[in-house]
Order: sequence, then C-alpha cells, then structure tokens
Amino acid sequence: MTPLSHQVGEGLGVRGSGTTTTSPCPVRSESAVSLVVTLVVIFVASAIVLWGLSLFLQGYLYSEPADKLILRAAVGGLAIACYLSFWVYVNTRADRPNKYGAIHQFSPVALSKSTTFQAVQKYRKAGGEAREETVAYQKQTGQRGEVFVSNTDATPFKLNTADYITSAIIVTEGQPAPVRFEAVLKPDGWTYDGEKKTFREKGGPRFIEGDDPGVIVAPSGGTQLVAIALNVLVFVVLFAVFWPVLQYGVGHAIGLSLVIGLVIIILLMPMLFDLNTLPTVPVAPPTPATRA
Repeated sequence: MTPLSHQVGEGLGVRGSGTTTTSPCPVRSESAVSLVVTLVVIFVASAIVLWGLSLFLQGYLYSEPADKLILRAAVGGLAIACYLSFWVYVNTRADRPNKYGAIHQFSPVALSKSTTFQAVQKYRKAGGEAREETVAYQKQTGQRGEVFVSNTDATPFKLNTADYITSAIIVTEGQPAPVRFEAVLKPDGWTYDGEKKTFREKGGPRFIEGDDPGVIVAPSGGTQLVAIALNVLVFVVLFAVFWPVLQYGVGHAIGLSLVIGLVIIILLMPMLFDLNTLPTVPVAPPTPATRA
C-alpha cells in the first residue's frame, strides 16, 4: 500500500528520517525522457500493427487495402500514441496513484490537507474498562521531516502503543464544524481492521488513512467523470483511426475499436502507468557528528 504522503503531483519533496530534501532536476529530466520514449515506442508499434492488420483484414474484407496504407497507418499510430501518452502524463502526475487510471484500477478521490487535528486515545484499564483522552496535534517541520506533535509536550503522534489505541480523529481546520473520523476496528476494539488503518467520517463518505492523519480523502464525482472520460476516449480515438483514417466500414471500425480498446485499457495502460510513475528519491541518512 502506497501511503497518501507520496504525493506525486506536488513538487518532489521527500521525507526522510533526517531533514526534508528536495529532489534535483535530473528526476524531472528522466521523467520527460520516459514520456518521450513512451510516445515513440507506442507510435512505432501502433503504426506497424495498424499497417499489418489492415493489409490482411482489408484484403480479406474489401478485396484490397486502402490506398496509401503506410501513410494512413502512420497517421493512426501517431494519433494513438499522442492520446495514450497524454493519458499517462495526466494519471502519473496526479496527486494520488491511479487517480485517473484504467477503469478497473482508478481511484477517483479528492484530497484536502490539515495541519492540526485531535486524536481520541483509548487507554486500557484493569477489569476490561477503558478511558479516553483527547490530545491536540499540529504539524511541525524539523530534523525528522514533517511530523505531527502534541501541542502540550511535543510528543510525536502515534496510532497506538502498548497503553492506548487511537480510536478517532477529530478535524476542525477548514471544516464548518468539527468532523469526527472513527477508526475501523476489529470486534475486540483494540486492533485496526486492515492494513490501511482507516478512520471513516461519522455519517459521511470521507475517510483518513492512519499513515497520513493530516489528509482527508473524499470521493469526487468530478474526478470520477474525468477518469471515465479518459477511458472512453480510447474507443473514440480508435474508432476515428479505423473509420476515416484507415477507411474501414463503420461496423468493422466499431468492432475493432471495442476489442483493441479493451486490450489497451486492461493490459497495456497499467504497464505504461507503472513505467512512467515518478521515482521516489532516496534520502541519505544524516551523518553522525564526529568528535575532534
């Protein structure tokens, strides 16, 4: 599970155990090169496939292939390469992995950040009883990077210890009224249910992941529409390539677009997204001081 703190789209600052470090320009340069390589490879592969497929199919369906088939295949390959590369760029530069991904993988959500919150900590007591304590935390940037610390004694935030478990998170910053996010716990009430350690809004659809207590995740209808549109446009581009460019009949163009479009969305796009995801820049641990 990739934590929400890995925000691909906002600069390239990274958190380490020491100071916060910003990645140098070569990361962006490598990213641009990766997109260019993706564009070129898709163009060459698409043009060859379109030419070979049309040479065979059109000869079988229409007695002879379209005139200037090589040029038509090149134009079609360029159209496919440009659109797929654009989709790769939009998805891999979003603020959350697979925000605009393939239809079976995309995660259409909006993120909102807060620099303060309150943690409801449930303490164990003898006899099976429990008591709760609410502690306020605020974000600080220091030698350990960005962390949430207690307002009272600057203790770093922890989800749970041997003494307590965080059972709820209350956010007031940027909210019209305090919003309580309840921890999703197992029936025993002392163990988080799932690796994400999710806190869900009481009476609402939003949630917080325990690894990023300062980030509220909300389902986004607008983001979902954009993600669906990006998937559907694959079929539209393919239909434009097969019908007016390669001069297939409308019925044949629709059939080919559906079959090849599904292959692209289900098999090809996830691989392209993985290959073009911005790399995580490792942060060297701080060098211990030496005595003279």
